[in-house]
Amino acid sequence: MCRPRSGLRSEEARGTRIPTGLPMALLTRAYGAKPFYLSGRAPPNLCLSLSLSESRQSHSMPLPRGHSITWSLVGGASLGVPDEELPERIITFFGVIRRIVFKVQRRQLMRGMKSGFGLRLLLTRLNFIATIVKVSAMFAALYGGIALAVAGFAAAQNSSAGLDFGPVDFAGYNNYVYRDNVTSAQIVVTDSSSVYKPSRFITAFPNGNTGALVYFVPLNTTSNPSPLGTSLNFSSVQSISGADNQTGLQGEVSVSGDLEFGVTLIGSVRTLRDYVESGGKTFHSVFNYTLGNYSASSVTLVRNWINGTTVQYFTWDAVSNGAFNVTPNANATLPPNITLTRQDTSSNATLRFTSTFNFTGTTPQTPFIPLVGLGNDSLFETTSTAGSNVTSSLTNVLNAIQNNGSAVANQAAFLAYDSKFLAGGWRFLTYFGRDTLLALRLLLPVISPTSAEAILGAVLERLNTTGAVCHEETIGDYASFVNMQNNQSYLGNEPSYSYVMLDTDFLLLPAMADYFLTAPQGANRSTAFLQRNSTLVNGTFSELLIKNVDHVMNLSKPFATSPTKENLVPIRDPTVGDWRDSNTGLGYGIYPFDVETALIPAALRAIAQLSSAGVIPSNYSNASNYADVWEQQSAPFFEVSISPSAAQSSLENYVQKANLSDTLLYGAGSLNSSQSSGGNNGSQGWSAAGQTVGMDGGNSTFYGLSINANGSVVEVQHSDLGFVLLYGNNVSQSIIQAAIEALQPYPRGLLTNVGMVVANAAYDTNTTNIETFNNLMYHGAVSWSWQQGLMASGISKQLGLCGLSNVTQLQTSVAGPQPSWCSNTNLTSALQQAQIRLWDSIVGSAPALYTEVLSPVWSSSNNTFLLGDLGAISPEGTEGDAIQLWSYGFLAQVDPRTGRPVAAGFP
Repeated sequence: MCRPRSGLRSEEARGTRIPTGLPMALLTRAYGAKPFYLSGRAPPNLCLSLSLSESRQSHSMPLPRGHSITWSLVGGASLGVPDEELPERIITFFGVIRRIVFKVQRRQLMRGMKSGFGLRLLLTRLNFIATIVKVSAMFAALYGGIALAVAGFAAAQNSSAGLDFGPVDFAGYNNYVYRDNVTSAQIVVTDSSSVYKPSRFITAFPNGNTGALVYFVPLNTTSNPSPLGTSLNFSSVQSISGADNQTGLQGEVSVSGDLEFGVTLIGSVRTLRDYVESGGKTFHSVFNYTLGNYSASSVTLVRNWINGTTVQYFTWDAVSNGAFNVTPNANATLPPNITLTRQDTSSNATLRFTSTFNFTGTTPQTPFIPLVGLGNDSLFETTSTAGSNVTSSLTNVLNAIQNNGSAVANQAAFLAYDSKFLAGGWRFLTYFGRDTLLALRLLLPVISPTSAEAILGAVLERLNTTGAVCHEETIGDYASFVNMQNNQSYLGNEPSYSYVMLDTDFLLLPAMADYFLTAPQGANRSTAFLQRNSTLVNGTFSELLIKNVDHVMNLSKPFATSPTKENLVPIRDPTVGDWRDSNTGLGYGIYPFDVETALIPAALRAIAQLSSAGVIPSNYSNASNYADVWEQQSAPFFEVSISPSAAQSSLENYVQKANLSDTLLYGAGSLNSSQSSGGNNGSQGWSAAGQTVGMDGGNSTFYGLSINANGSVVEVQHSDLGFVLLYGNNVSQSIIQAAIEALQPYPRGLLTNVGMVVANAAYDTNTTNIETFNNLMYHGAVSWSWQQGLMASGISKQLGLCGLSNVTQLQTSVAGPQPSWCSNTNLTSALQQAQIRLWDSIVGSAPALYTEVLSPVWSSSNNTFLLGDLGAISPEGTEGDAIQLWSYGFLAQVDPRTGRPVAAGFP
């Protein structure tokens, strides 16, 4: 027997559609203050519930094959039906359902003899949905004036692919993931080896971006200096569901010492992230929790969300060798004092955590869409559909993903859902437009149509009325907080969407063109996809796409008609603008290199391609002309010329100020032990001893990171050249030369023995930028894994245009003519050497390849860099994610040094 699902409050249910991701909701007009609410669930736990008020009676009747129908009802008079007649009428109504379901099941069983179980289950679900829609229409006709909402199986039963893995160790934390049909969550526990700080425990759920955090602080640290070890017994972790739609996780934790609860936060993951990243400075009292039931064996902390309907519980039980002592605080705004002491101080205590909440709906304006998780077999292609020239290589990659790389693929799957993809865990378990579109591009050779179209659909649904692409959504409890801060409390927890990032606007169209016009998975799928109706805003995907097309054309037109520096497109906000989303990240510039030289031209080329292919109307012929101007005229504004003598002086000053060694200025630098060719510098194109920049010993030109409002260039060498290489088909020889020189050992270039850094201020005449872009800064001399993947994919593409990258270029074709520089064999040879150097650097970051960001930390004892935890060493405390969506772009890569898929691991 299944448990009735609680109905919505009357003011929420009136006119509300309960979405399932399928267009099957029927609505009639609301009647009075107590609308009728119906929800359905498909086999194997078919469940229908009717709820008319807060207090209710429950009734049930059997269905075929052990299923049941359950309903709850009260207050028939408000429906214009006498109380004594309503049960009889509803039983009659359900009798109709029972007869139809019997027919469905009988037909299904007969079909199943030929179809097999998988098809039987599919047909059962489809037939059930159709049945409920028909019956609901009949019921609405019989009982006019009732607000009737119909929800199929996806609304009531989450059919997510199960996941159960961990630990994924990164930056001093053990990360675990658990997902089933009830919940999806990440658990983060301080590694027991991290002994010099309190132990931190986090549960983070994608649903509502919900989380809970507690710091365990050792007791009696003066008399007992032993560190507090905390470990999760992952085999004990399981999903849990209870009354009032409470769902979540439960599991056991072992602690090695007596402890007290330090800072404890319950609510939105965004609240947790703000607190952690601010060093404890950012927290609002509206997020305070209250003390629930407590005893020596258990303590429950309760948080009532701002929306007034969601309740979140964080409970700890002493399972063995421990007792709680709880002292409520006389000041209700302050937390209680909670300690745990062990009876046997020579043994660990075992605690059970239970982290649950009941966020199952939003406002009528923003219907709740359950997250249905994808498994790696639906996230990625399983067989090659590419042409014969890449079939063998691609097949090897796909096989590696499903076999050797299945553990890594499962990590990516945790962030993949049928309605949207998430940026990363634990800190970014929500939609981020830029992250998902870049991930799609990097994974394009191997991603499935289901995944690609989930990403594209999520982006299109979140466009604003001008056609700008949503950078980030704010959902759940934090959405209520944002609405309250904006004096719009009446919106409740209606999500808010940020459109502040400039680069995101130009990523959608290249992704559409690459997927539907280049990737074999997208062939002949654009028409059906664009005819879909959005579930979040009015309009079809086709209508929404045109808004973005017009938006890009309008933004790019001034420069296309008059290519002056002033007509470049500036960021909208001085503090954020592109993926280097901080004012320091761009060196306080307002015109980012990646946007102006790569993304705008790519978006314009995509418009021309989509128009030519008939995917969008044909009246965008000038897009190609616009692209020509942007490709030819934007990059020169970022050029910085430097002589060898000036470069030498700058480098010597840099290594001194950055506390590095001048040994880095010669040969392979920190990569001396990482070379693929037996230490032969010449074969890998290392700079000769004493040479700084330029392969010929002459002046060198590199491209600055951004341009300031006064027109001056921010003279920081950077990795965003990768955008031009991957998104460009008409890349100039000077860009190729700059990429070759950037892929020299740091600080001459960007390469360290533990990865490629994203910014290098060694050549900047504004020497204050040495500190602005050091290895303690989130976008400084640090390594972002996805940027390495971007550069690797870009080089592979450019070599593919020259016909020199058969192994690593997995696309069936590379759009665009062969560049003129392909005939320069010295240049192409140098680019191939740069590719090998890059991969020598990448392999050094292998332990953190799929994470967010790491900091190369110089070790003078062995003249190499070590993998550093940015969150631990940075004064900003910016902690990297262990699981980051766009970093899994490496799963589509092949190591050109060995021909081995990265998914199979490095030898």
